[in-house]
Amino acid sequence: MPREPELGEERGRMPSWEEDIVSALTNLGGTGTYAEIYGAVAAIRSDLPASWKDIIRRQIQDRSSDSAGWKKGADLFFSVEGLGRGVWGLRRLVEPTPIAADLPEGNESPGRTRQTTYRILRDTVLARQIKLLHRDACQICGEVLRISATKTYSEAHHIIPLGKHHAGADIGSNIIVLCPNHHALCDMGAMPLKREDIRAVDGHEIAEESLIYHNDKIFGRIF
Repeated sequence: MPREPELGEERGRMPSWEEDIVSALTNLGGTGTYAEIYGAVAAIRSDLPASWKDIIRRQIQDRSSDSAGWKKGADLFFSVEGLGRGVWGLRRLVEPTPIAADLPEGNESPGRTRQTTYRILRDTVLARQIKLLHRDACQICGEVLRISATKTYSEAHHIIPLGKHHAGADIGSNIIVLCPNHHALCDMGAMPLKREDIRAVDGHEIAEESLIYHNDKIFGRIF
């Protein structure tokens, strides 16, 4: 069924392909494979020419700085875990991880005090994109933590930790999306990561070497 015009669109004007791709990805929850995007566009657009799938692919690549074909205009879409995987997301839906209310906002008259950081959340752009791909569902238990009527929450865990001691990479294959409970357990080496226990989605694949490293160096033994 054709969609209603969005805010700013003229009634009676046919939406552009770009607008329909944005609507399609929004309806999909922010990310989708080419096949899912085709289906979502077909559900809202009735006039589909013979080359409509080629048009969609070209429009996405023209409007993404992740693509060699980017036209240097609006940067609307991102490629999840790199080009060639056929999974795209809507860039405006990638939001920073919410900050806990108990974190200090600053001190106008700071003194010297010893502080201990218990856990660090690495909120990289790639981590946010992968969390959107998983719709904030923990890859271990499937739990989605809802923090408001419109917002959900998850944490991105770098399986081989970042930093010079472990020297893990900020790449998709080294990231797993977790609920806070399972993130804490992984950080503290209190649980193994087994391939058969990890929930997967198209466009994100965890490297075997990352799992081996966690089980060997973090958890303490190889499975």
